[in-house]
Amino acid sequence: MGKENYRDDRFSRMMFGDRRGSLQGNRDNGPQLNPSSLDIESIIENVSKLRESSQNLKPIFEMVYPFVQGFLKKK
Repeated sequence: MGKENYRDDRFSRMMFGDRRGSLQGNRDNGPQLNPSSLDIESIIENVSKLRESSQNLKPIFEMVYPFVQGFLKKK
């Protein structure tokens, strides 16, 4: 596989990103955030939503886990 094929390979671009985009991204980092300017309320709200979502998904994992265990034991 030549260098040209590597650049056009969809899997490689998905896994490692577009090289041209990463080089441009290094030049333009955008505005730098000052830690004192972080919105603590927003962070706490997002953490709360994440915790609530994980609690809602827990019953699904409990239902699926026995099937996964059975599948792994058969191998």
